[in-house]
Amino acid sequence: MNAAQIFLEALRSLNANRLRSALTMLGVVIGIASVLMMLSVGDGVRNFIAKELSVLGSNQLIVQPGTPVDGGGVRRRSGEVPNLTVDDARALAKLPSLKGAAPALQGFFQLQYGDSNSNQTVLGVTPAMISLRNWRVESGVALDERDVQAANRVVVIGSKLAADHYAGRDPLGQVLRMDGQPFTIIGVMGGSGRTLDGTELGELVLVPISAMPLRLARPGLVHYISLQVKEAGGMEDAKLDVAELLRDRHRITGDKLDDFAITDLASIAKTGAAIGTGLSLGLGVIGAISLLVGGIGIMNIMLVSVSERVREIGIRMAIGAKPRDVLWQFLGEAVLLCVLGGLIGLALAALGVAGVNATGKFEMVLAFKHILVAVGFASAVGIFFGYYPARRASRLLPIECLRQD
Repeated sequence: MNAAQIFLEALRSLNANRLRSALTMLGVVIGIASVLMMLSVGDGVRNFIAKELSVLGSNQLIVQPGTPVDGGGVRRRSGEVPNLTVDDARALAKLPSLKGAAPALQGFFQLQYGDSNSNQTVLGVTPAMISLRNWRVESGVALDERDVQAANRVVVIGSKLAADHYAGRDPLGQVLRMDGQPFTIIGVMGGSGRTLDGTELGELVLVPISAMPLRLARPGLVHYISLQVKEAGGMEDAKLDVAELLRDRHRITGDKLDDFAITDLASIAKTGAAIGTGLSLGLGVIGAISLLVGGIGIMNIMLVSVSERVREIGIRMAIGAKPRDVLWQFLGEAVLLCVLGGLIGLALAALGVAGVNATGKFEMVLAFKHILVAVGFASAVGIFFGYYPARRASRLLPIECLRQD
């Protein structure tokens, strides 16, 4: 028997018991759909983390005041006053291992847009922050160094704020009040993503760091400094350079603890990718268990099918069929059951992914490699669980088969 004959015989046999075949495939359908959905969730998580971190810029380091703690993060000592300054940022920007340094102040204010108002996080920044973070201004102009030098009361707002408060009007040139002080809108941010504190770019409010209406313990303090390393491979050397410079500027000697913490965003990205991979594997194993149960069901049904078709096997062998022909016939039926179940499971998974993506809350990724995994895994299950029943059928003796009723 050639491949075409095996396929037609398998199809004819499955069609003769359609309900049983459909119920047998159900376990494979559920298993494949589960595996594909779980793999799509894992890839979606990895892509989401990569997309969110890409907004922060590449090769990024963040310096925050406070004592670093084991496992990441920053701990503030009791009574400790933030000690990073704009001068620290200027000194760091001169390091040969860094592409730039940008200090930032952060506050939460009630903003008044004419007759409307909202509570928003406001960032006081220098022009360097916009380039280091890969932010873009889609209309108007960005903050420049003259605004910082003169402490100009100008502001760049996110596109969502512009749409919410200036629907049908051009926000450029409009005045909003921050802590009672008037600021003129000179630009509107574009793009999507989030800042370090979780604020969406569409809701971002940027002002010159020198015009930030915050009451600080002393002039020149900042909440954090963003750094960009020139080369990805020089991240560790850059960390050492930054730590050495800041310890020297802050007069930290000997075994004294640093009063600052350096966070590597690349390590956060790696952690996020590892989480996505672990999620895929863990959830994929759960789906694979469903597929295993489906494969056992196929083996059971194929054994029942062999018992029911003993006379058919005897007749085939009596008129010239060889044991390998019988083996291939039953193995073909098992593989066809699994492949059809895999294709149906693939279709269900695609519908599920499309449904989740349509909500716009989370984007799952059904890649071509997942499809290959589905078809290959389904075929492997068919071969593995179908071989024993097929081999048992091929070893039956024709004379004994024909004696049975």
